[in-house]
Amino acid sequence: MEQRKIESRLYKWSFDDVEGYLMVLITSMLVIDVFLGILARFVHFQHVFTTELGKYLFIWLCMIGISSAAKDNQHIRISFIVEKLPVNPKITWIISQLMFLLFTILFLYLSLRLTWMHFTMEKSAVGFNFPMYLFTAAMPVGFFLTSLRLIKDIVIHSRESGINRWYGNQNPSNKLN
Repeated sequence: MEQRKIESRLYKWSFDDVEGYLMVLITSMLVIDVFLGILARFVHFQHVFTTELGKYLFIWLCMIGISSAAKDNQHIRISFIVEKLPVNPKITWIISQLMFLLFTILFLYLSLRLTWMHFTMEKSAVGFNFPMYLFTAAMPVGFFLTSLRLIKDIVIHSRESGINRWYGNQNPSNKLN
């Protein structure tokens, strides 16, 4: 029984912060890449790979950032429409999350196809000989993590009663966000 509690805590701890760990790792790699690019200019070394690698690392950072924003409920929403609807805000919240989930699942599918195409074609990144599928894999990873976050949010908040997720902890009359 104690072992299950430890495994459950470890799983929750790692799953809750997976985006943060990935973003710290990728940001560190990006800083090192930029530093090497600056250093290469002073030593007059050809630095094509640092420019290309920086672009791809930034794509990874953005895709993981989508999931992190979904986890923290930081995506932009148009709340004035919800005020005008004669429907419970909880229902509109769930519909909004379901629409976002459908979007992420569609793009997960399309990005998996793109990554698979790069894998089967053995395409390399421009500027240095590195498999392109490692960079395009950022999209399926990001959309998969975002989908998991959205499913978790929909399940948790569909069970709660009386919650108004559109405004968070704020009063709807103070809606300056």
